[in-house]
Amino acid sequence: MNYIAHSSPAWSKFLVTSTQVLGDLQFSARKTKAKKHTSKTAKKSKGEQKKIRQGSDFKSEFWNYCLIIFGSLLYAASINLLVIPAGLYIGNLTGIARIILELLQMVIPGIGSLTGVILLGLNLPLLLISYKAVNQKFMLKTIISIAVMTIAMSLIPIRPLIPELDDLLTVCLVGGTLAGFGAGLCLRAGGSSGGTDILGVYISLKHNNFSVGRVGLLISLIVYAYALFANPPLIMVYSVIFTLIYAFMMDRTHYQNVKINVMVITRSREILPFITQEIQRGATYWDGKGAYTDTDFVVINTVVSKYELIRLRRGVLDLDPKAFFIENNAVNVTGYFPSHFF
Repeated sequence: MNYIAHSSPAWSKFLVTSTQVLGDLQFSARKTKAKKHTSKTAKKSKGEQKKIRQGSDFKSEFWNYCLIIFGSLLYAASINLLVIPAGLYIGNLTGIARIILELLQMVIPGIGSLTGVILLGLNLPLLLISYKAVNQKFMLKTIISIAVMTIAMSLIPIRPLIPELDDLLTVCLVGGTLAGFGAGLCLRAGGSSGGTDILGVYISLKHNNFSVGRVGLLISLIVYAYALFANPPLIMVYSVIFTLIYAFMMDRTHYQNVKINVMVITRSREILPFITQEIQRGATYWDGKGAYTDTDFVVINTVVSKYELIRLRRGVLDLDPKAFFIENNAVNVTGYFPSHFF
């Protein structure tokens, strides 16, 4: 048998086949079990990860709705207890609602405070813009904010919070800070306090040179014009100061002040000019390869604000639907990074 094996290599293969086959079968069986075990573990881990993500999303959304309710209450209280008793005008839709109420009081004497109701009527058409231009979550959170604000402004009496406080500059500082912080919380939670905020979010998504506060300042010119002709000039001056503080505080609170580090892995180099020209942000890129397919990719690293992240996602996915994103929230940036506020 050994002689045949040495003299005929072809026969030697057949003589050891049974041992090889048996060994292969044993190895194959062990490999199959390992695969089954691995797949079960993978399925289990995926299920656990899904539960963790769902729990985390629920907590995050619940916290966002709490912020919206608190921000709306803070805004309504600031308007009814500080701004209106001092005779100031806020340069947004609330100011326009107050103007409409004053004109109605000239026609219908004795009419009560309907600022919240008028504000609700003015906000209804803008909700359609929020649904079409932004997303459904933004519209739902904005509806909750407007509803809470309307109820609060109808129930909170219009009277000075501190009767001894008669310094208009102090009222501007305190009222503008509190009202801006409340409106900014609504924006930070993914909604808005309604009115010009909706237009501000919509325009800031379309044009990078505009922020929510800047849009509010432009629209407030109507309110200032009325305040100038219907009241002493001093009221108009302090109303402008109040609105400036309000707009600045709102922009400092909401997501335009939150920076996100984004890494995009893509095959399309067209994303580079999109980031630098459309988003107007700097970027660093390098060539990479996929570990499984050995395919060439471009790895792009950039830093954007929270609202710019929405535009970045949409633009990148339009250019490359298979692009891969890695996002790191709330990073600290040292160096030149335009805030795009005003």
